[in-house]
Amino acid sequence: MSSPPYGCSKISEVIDRRRKLAVFPMVCADHCAYLQKKAFKDVATDGAKLAEVLNYGYQLYKYDMVLVFSDPYVEAEAMGCELEYSPYPHIKRVGIKPTNDRRQEIIRAAEILKRKVPVPVFVSIKGPFTLAGFISGIENFLKWLIRNPQKTYTALQKALQFQLDYLQGLLKIPVNILIGDPLASSSIISADFFEKFVWAPLRVLITEIKKKGVLVGVHICGNVRPIVNLLDQLNADILSIEDITLKTKTLKMGGVSTITLLRGTNSAIQKEIESAINLERLILSTSCDVPVNTPVENIKAMIEFARSYEH
Repeated sequence: MSSPPYGCSKISEVIDRRRKLAVFPMVCADHCAYLQKKAFKDVATDGAKLAEVLNYGYQLYKYDMVLVFSDPYVEAEAMGCELEYSPYPHIKRVGIKPTNDRRQEIIRAAEILKRKVPVPVFVSIKGPFTLAGFISGIENFLKWLIRNPQKTYTALQKALQFQLDYLQGLLKIPVNILIGDPLASSSIISADFFEKFVWAPLRVLITEIKKKGVLVGVHICGNVRPIVNLLDQLNADILSIEDITLKTKTLKMGGVSTITLLRGTNSAIQKEIESAINLERLILSTSCDVPVNTPVENIKAMIEFARSYEH
């Protein structure tokens, strides 16, 4: 058993307009490790353990793709941010000498999963804007947008080059890529800043990924209404956004609130799915990562409802 060629999956069929619906609640390593009662730090720092819990999640739920995502700070740590686990990581200090590079563990996990699962494997990487914010300190970085654009561009260039180097290893496997850029949300910065600082570096990454013939998605949380036209011009295959009623030519991914999946009843989950599938085609997903302690039965209910509407 192995991950299929890119044109032979439900995800690709939806992208190519040969199928209406595929389903992937955004299940990540934290939820899977929680279910298996494994220490998250052990999972996040060992590619084999990361692959093991993500394969467990796939075998439990049987969705249509797998996402290799442990936490948002893999690249930031490799660039000199010190992390603290409690039990999930956060940045404790920026600007120290890099001491721990987990990129090879992520690549190892992706290689293992490609051999184990019969659905497309995606790896989550950070967008240059968000990565530049992490390594600079988010508060400093956001101030630079106004007070010192040159420092912003310097940090962005450093982050972009780092991600291009990381992609060399990922695309050798090869795997599909989901670029997460949460700091680029219109809930945080203006559309003008997005156009000035975010769009071009994202487009460089997407162009590089598409040269390899794999799939690429972009995930941005929160409000994206002011920037949706710019997102639509990135030439990505998938846009993972909260408000899927926004008009785009790019295939959307989303439709179910993470709060509904965490706390809602089956009827509430079904109601959101019924609204979402009014779209011509969709990767039915959650609006962001599935919360750690989301009930298994709610995730299974989401997938069961989705399957009943597939054809």
